[in-house]
Amino acid sequence: MLDVHTPHEGVQTWKGFFIHIATIVIGLLIAIGLEQTVEVLHHRHQVAETREALRLELDQNRRAYADRISEFHRQTAALLNNITVLRYIQQHPSAPQDSLPGILVWHAVRGDFTESAWKTAQQSNVTALMPQEEVRRYTLTYDRIEQVAKSFDAIWPAIVQARLYGIFDSDPTHLTPAQLAEEMAYTKNVLVQHFAAAAVLVQLNRVDSSFAPALTKDELNEIMHVSDAEQDRDLAGAIAITNSRLPADAQIPVSQPVRKPESSAPAK
Repeated sequence: MLDVHTPHEGVQTWKGFFIHIATIVIGLLIAIGLEQTVEVLHHRHQVAETREALRLELDQNRRAYADRISEFHRQTAALLNNITVLRYIQQHPSAPQDSLPGILVWHAVRGDFTESAWKTAQQSNVTALMPQEEVRRYTLTYDRIEQVAKSFDAIWPAIVQARLYGIFDSDPTHLTPAQLAEEMAYTKNVLVQHFAAAAVLVQLNRVDSSFAPALTKDELNEIMHVSDAEQDRDLAGAIAITNSRLPADAQIPVSQPVRKPESSAPAK
């Protein structure tokens, strides 16, 4: 609050009056300027503190992301192993457990993702003091981080459902054909959730490339065997037909020139 005091002595002349008014105005301007300067410095301090908190939090999230990428590879290997084991049991219904080509493996790691610094920045309205382009980048990054963190909430119930048989009998060779078919379906559902989680990992890397290592398209295609048909030279003709149905930016590269069928029309 600004206090303005009256002079101790009366103003005797117009000159003295104007000097007195000028003194008051200058004093007010100085006080207002100092108050605004203090406010600006306070805002700068708030923004600097927030940026440092976000930097530390994003570093933690990057480490969690790297752990999740490692977990993705472990989980992929485990699920493909489970498919192999279950398929073997289906094909060899009388095989004992010790003759199986592996054991069933179920695990998942949530990941230590956090958004507390970002939520604090939003709730305290510090984001209103920051450049909006910077806020937009943080918003996109944290939106993807939230999606990655939530992906665990989808995959974990699917894993629990798939491994539920073990509560009653840990030996999968004791499952009936119907139970085996059901278990295969459960395992495939885990794979669906697993690759859906991979998609959000890819999106986070695209928004902020400092989240590394990235899952590449080729890597995912190799796991899903997507590229097998695309690279098969014997299917070049079929690929060309498929390309005729796709937009230009979705064309599949043809590994060799496609031979056109010879015309049956008589030569002239």
